Amino acid sequence: MENIVSHTEIVNASLHEVWKHLLFKIDNPQYFVPNVSDVQMLQKTTDDTIRKMTVTMPNQSMTIVEKITASPYCVKFEIMEHPMFIGYVTNVAEEIDEQSTRLTYAMNWYNKQTNESANNLDILKAAVNKSKQYIEQEKKSVK
Repeated sequence: MENIVSHTEIVNASLHEVWKHLLFKIDNPQYFVPNVSDVQMLQKTTDDTIRKMTVTMPNQSMTIVEKITASPYCVKFEIMEHPMFIGYVTNVAEEIDEQSTRLTYAMNWYNKQTNESANNLDILKAAVNKSKQYIEQEKKSVK
């Protein structure tokens, strides 16, 4: 039962730069994902990271615990604890050329009670665009 939604943007940065930022995102999601606060690293090993964070939406605030794994050039965020959902999100970077990278976020979330897809393309687009803007802005400020 997969009903994955995904969104792709072209980032004006090298694959190396995008990958470096995806790894930075593990510890600092607030720069890449809208409405994130109170980030805590619960466990960090060479294989994975367990992260707890709060996501605030217009009508509610919720705490999420995720298991995060990373291998070039994909980061997977798997829900361990969430009040309503199960599933995962992946962030994949693919080189186009030396200065351009295809960044794709894919979401595969389901409601625990109803088993209905909870995949929200608007949220995914906002996250990819926020990541793109952050990476491109950081690239400009380094020069």
